[in-house]
Amino acid sequence: MEFNATFLVSAISFIVFVFLMNMIFYAPLEKIMTEREKLVKDTLDDAQMAKQDAEKLLFDRDMKLSQADDASKKIINDSVKKANENSKEQLDKVKASSIEEINSRKIKLNEENDDVKSKLAETEKELAKVISQKVLGI
Repeated sequence: MEFNATFLVSAISFIVFVFLMNMIFYAPLEKIMTEREKLVKDTLDDAQMAKQDAEKLLFDRDMKLSQADDASKKIINDSVKKANENSKEQLDKVKASSIEEINSRKIKLNEENDDVKSKLAETEKELAKVISQKVLGI
């Protein structure tokens, strides 16, 4: 195998061709591919961060809703308990006033009964007196 100037010129022209292709074609292409890889990686990272933020917000929302639900149930239960206590107090007051009213009316009726009996006894005495006077002729 012989190495002559043609081989040397071909080797040099190939090296120059590779160097020029690298500068003109491969380097910009590699730069564009690197930029795109970086852009895709950054976009994926941003999407991952946004997903984590969204999950955190959803968790916080669920926690707040749960707390609000618990608070509203407590408020409702307290209100119902307070209403029941108030109604019981009012019912007790009404019962007490009714019992008091009934007792006062019983006393009043007994007094009226005694008055009527005493008037009736007086009327009986007068009637007996009148009858006895008429019978005896006095």
